[in-house]
Amino acid sequence: MRSKATTLVCVTGQRDCDRLIRAGKKIAEESSTPLQVLCVQPTSAGFETSCEELEYLRQTARDAKAEMTVYFNDDAALLAVGFVKQIGATHLVTGMAEAPVNGFIETIHKLLPKIPISMVAKDGMIYNICPAAKKERAAKLSMQN
Repeated sequence: MRSKATTLVCVTGQRDCDRLIRAGKKIAEESSTPLQVLCVQPTSAGFETSCEELEYLRQTARDAKAEMTVYFNDDAALLAVGFVKQIGATHLVTGMAEAPVNGFIETIHKLLPKIPISMVAKDGMIYNICPAAKKERAAKLSMQN
C-alpha cells in the first residue's frame, strides 16, 4: 500500500474535525500530494462511536477527494506513526492539543521528527512543528551533552 508522498490528516470522531480535512486538502494541493484521512477510535468507544459523525467526516473526506480509514485502537499515536510509514506520508495535519494533553502530537513528533506537523486550532489558525535542519538538531544534541 506504500504510495508516493502523501498528506495525512488525523481526525477524532468529532464533527468539527471537518476543519482539519479542509486544511489538509489545502496543504495537499499546495504540495501536489494526495490526501488521506485517518481516524483512530479507542477500542472502548466501540458502541459509543457516533456513526453519523463518522459518516459526516467520511463524506467530507470524499468531497476532498481523500480516502478515510478508521481503526479501533487504544494507542492512537503509535497506530498513526505506523500508518504514516505505511502510506509514505510526508506531512501530518491534526487538531490542537487541549487540556488535558494526551501526548498524541508529542509522541508522533518524537517518533517521526522529520515529518512536519500542522495543528489546526478551533478558530482555523494553523500552527506548525517543522523539522529542524540537520545542523540545528546536531547543535541541540551537543548542547544537551
